[in-house]
Amino acid sequence: MPDVIPIPGAFAVINRTLRIRRPAAVVLSCVVLLASAACARRASAAPLDLATVSADAVWLMHMDMDAARESTVMKRMHDRVMKMHPQLDTMLKMGAGMTGIDPRKDVRDMTAWGTDTDKKNGVLVVRSKVNRQLLEKMVDKAQDHRTMEHRGRTVHSWTQKHGRNRKGDPVSGAFFADDVLVFARTPERVAMAIDVLDGAKPGVGGDGPLAGRVRPGSILVARAKEVDPDTKCPVLRQGRSFRVAMGEQEGKSFYRAKLDMKSAEAADLAEDVAEGMAAVGKLRFGGEADVLELIDGLETETRDGTCMISWDAAADDVWAVVDRLATEWERRHRDRAGKGGCPMCEKEGCDGCGGCPLGKGDGAKSGAERPLRDDEF
Repeated sequence: MPDVIPIPGAFAVINRTLRIRRPAAVVLSCVVLLASAACARRASAAPLDLATVSADAVWLMHMDMDAARESTVMKRMHDRVMKMHPQLDTMLKMGAGMTGIDPRKDVRDMTAWGTDTDKKNGVLVVRSKVNRQLLEKMVDKAQDHRTMEHRGRTVHSWTQKHGRNRKGDPVSGAFFADDVLVFARTPERVAMAIDVLDGAKPGVGGDGPLAGRVRPGSILVARAKEVDPDTKCPVLRQGRSFRVAMGEQEGKSFYRAKLDMKSAEAADLAEDVAEGMAAVGKLRFGGEADVLELIDGLETETRDGTCMISWDAAADDVWAVVDRLATEWERRHRDRAGKGGCPMCEKEGCDGCGGCPLGKGDGAKSGAERPLRDDEF
């Protein structure tokens, strides 16, 4: 399973799982353009449907585009980006015409899952309005294109070339329905996913480690009952399983993580990492009360070898800080462009803000703490 915490990690995982580019990888184009997709009017909710994930899956990741479109922060981010770069609207329209998918309004959700921790063996299920006829014409022309039939669906396979890999990678995909697409590296795994969607193979249910309530408003949900032994994340390397959710509900942004660690000591260290990141933030933004207020929304707790992390903040407050920091960055970027200095800290010779000075602040934490409940995760 992926080294997951932030949303950008989700993009990387799906991309590494399938290694898809043009032409049938319109889905991956939608992933890259998620930020631009966040403003369109919501059609209908698309929360995680555990029945679409195989019962023997060891990890899953779900991106709810409809929830993103409802998010205060995402909608305002979209408006800001489009105002700064009006040419993006034209580019998105052109992309929609070429691929048959308009990521701003067509993609409802994406669910990736795997029966082992090797990301290359994962499958991706996408619910989206698409131009099916156009996509099938495109894939028919792909290199090494071939087909097989499974449960009344045509499974397409082809070789997808890209960048550094001249030999290309195998990719397979199928339409489960006109608005449901399935992708994987092999036709056998696409067939397995079709079996789950068709009800011929059981999906996640009951009280299993991947089951349980999905927090309303979740944009990203990630769960794993096994951790990739080759993970580069030092925290997850000491973990047995985890659950992550982040999104927005009733005007509040939230983040939840529940990490089941291999020992009580590892759980304590995971909590220390979270608290340490908050402390660094307080040092960096010590003189900025609005940022400190957001940081104070972080709460951590360890219990029986499990580290629980919770963060809540008003979405309006989150956007106010994001908007202000983005404005400051843009100003510095304009001022320093072409002058050989760092646009972040404005220091000559600074390489990627390695020499940025820390802000002032005593790092004191305000606000009353509360016990974290299991049902929050």
